[in-house]
Amino acid sequence: MRLRLCEAALEMLCKVGYERLSMNVIVAQARASRGAQTHHFPTKVDLLVGAFEHLLMRWENSHRAFLAAQPRPIALDTYLRHLWLNVFSKPTYVGAVELMLAARSDEVLRERLHGVLAEWMKFRSSIWQQIIGLPSATLSNDTFQSLNLCMLRGMAIHASFNADDSVNNKLLEAWIVVAIKVITPDQALARELEQAAEPPR
Repeated sequence: MRLRLCEAALEMLCKVGYERLSMNVIVAQARASRGAQTHHFPTKVDLLVGAFEHLLMRWENSHRAFLAAQPRPIALDTYLRHLWLNVFSKPTYVGAVELMLAARSDEVLRERLHGVLAEWMKFRSSIWQQIIGLPSATLSNDTFQSLNLCMLRGMAIHASFNADDSVNNKLLEAWIVVAIKVITPDQALARELEQAAEPPR
C-alpha cells in the first residue's frame, strides 16, 4: 500500500501539477482508503517526501543496474544518454522539479526535501568522481556536474513546448559534443571556464 500511494502521488503530480494535487486525488488514484493513507503518511508533506524518496531510489537502482552492465571506463556520451533516457526525459522528473519549486514557499517541505536530496547528491557525485572522472586539467567534477544538470534540466522543463521528441534528441547529441570538448584536457580553456564559474567578487 505504501508503494501504491507513492506511485499514485508521482503519477498525479505529473498529471495535475502541485497546485491541484490533493490527498483525495492521490488516494483515489491509488485505490486506497483515507485510513490506509493516514496510517502510512499522516500528512501531505509526509506522502510527498515519501514519493520523492521512492523516485530517488528508483533512479539509484537504474543507475546501479546501468553501471554494473558497463565496461570501465564508462564513456561520457554513453552516460549522458543514460541520464537523459532514464531520468530527465521521464514525466516524473518534471514532477520532481514541481516539488522542489513548491518547497521554496513551504519551509517544512523544503527542509524535508533538502535532507532527502543531500543523500542522493552524495551518490550522484560518487559516480562522477569514481567512474566518469574528469581529467585534472579540465573543469572540476562539481562544476561540470552542475553544468550538465542545468542543461538536462532545462531540456526536461522545456520539453512540453517542443514540436516533438526529436527536438530534445538533437539537443542531447549537440550537448554531448560540447560536453566532450569541455572536458578535453586544455589548460587554457579550463582556466577560462573555472574563472567564469567563480562567483563575482
